[in-house]
This record gives sequence, structure tokens and C-alpha cells, in this order.
Amino acid sequence: MRLNKFLSHAGVASRRKCDEYIESGKVQINGKKITDFSYQVKPDDIVLCDRHLIENTKERVVYLLNKPKGYICTNSDTHERKKVIDLLPTGQRLFSIGRLDRDTTGAILVTNDGDLANQLMHPQFKKEKIYLAETKQDIEDKELPALSKGMKLDRGEYAKGSIKRLERYKGRILWEVILTEGKNREVKRIFEAFGTHVVSLHRHSFAGLDVSNLKVGKYKQLNSKIIQSLF
Repeated sequence: MRLNKFLSHAGVASRRKCDEYIESGKVQINGKKITDFSYQVKPDDIVLCDRHLIENTKERVVYLLNKPKGYICTNSDTHERKKVIDLLPTGQRLFSIGRLDRDTTGAILVTNDGDLANQLMHPQFKKEKIYLAETKQDIEDKELPALSKGMKLDRGEYAKGSIKRLERYKGRILWEVILTEGKNREVKRIFEAFGTHVVSLHRHSFAGLDVSNLKVGKYKQLNSKIIQSLF
């Protein structure tokens, strides 16, 4: 197994972060500093990262969590804010797969496998994400097809997906938005491009896994069959 994949699969960090560790000389194998990402780790190799022994013997775990509002998706925070990983009963090093804004609720996957996290976040795998968004201002029907054709956002980026008005109630409009890429703040930026803004946002599902049967703040551990289907 390639060194960067070995480190990522062992739960050290995402593949990209592991590359940084290797490049900066923090990885040693059998007492020698290794800066070659493609080094093939052998079964009897002794691997250290930042002076810690790394063993790739862990079982892969993946959780589906219904994220509450007010929680952030980073592993550490200097402002002592509430973190998604604090809701899970494990001492393992975990990664959230992608991010949801602090005020966004809903489906997020959390795993100890950095390689899996990296795959599911990459746009080329086109993992479907379904969002439910509320706005106060409506959007004309003739404008909605713009998203399916490819819609220009701020900073010169484009978004592509589908948007459907579900219902109007109590002065608000509920929308369903389906995306596959996962750009930063993508849903909110889409509505801003339509000339309105989101007042609440919930991710109903990620990669076909929905949280309709999970209470807010609750989670479930995925079985091996479901995990394999994610690849």
C-alpha cells in the first residue's frame, strides 16, 4: 500500500494532509525519513508519523449523523465551540466527510477512514446530496432551469443541479435542491444568485443515506454492506 494511503487508512488524517506530513519530513520508516508519497509500505515496516507509531489494524467505521444547529464540523476549535465529533461515543480519531455550516442541520457522515472521506468528498464521484431550504422570497418559474444548465455563482464558480419548489406556507417557500459537487456554501450561494437568501437549510440525504428516521443529534453506525456501497 502506498505510504500516503497507508497513513490515511490508519486514521492519521485525510490523504491530502498525509501528503503534507510526508513532504515536511514528519514520517519515518524503519528509522529513516521518507518523503516519497509512493513508497510501498511492507507488512514488517515500522512507521512513525510525528514520532507516533502508526498501525493500520483498525476496523473502518462510518456513522450517519443528523447534525443539530450550532455544531461545527472541524476536529479542533480554538473558540471551544460544539463539534460534530463530540456527539459520537468513540475515542478514535474521526473525520467528518465534507462540512455543513454551523447553522445548517441534517445528514453528515463521520468516519475513521481518511481515504474513504477523501473519495466521497471528491467531485468526480458525484455523490448526490439533497437539501431542503427555506426562503422568504419566491423565485420565478422561468428562472429555475438555470441551475440544471449550469449557473454562475460569485467568485467565477459554477453550480449545476436541480431545484424544485415544494410548497408555500406561513410566508415562506420550501425548496428541494439536489447537487453532486459540494462547493463551499453552495446552496446558499445558489439562492443568492437567484436574488434571495436562505433562512433555514437542512441536508436531507448524502450519497443515498437520509436522516428521516434519525432524531436531531442522533446517529447510527453503518454496516459493512452499506459502507462498501459508498465506494
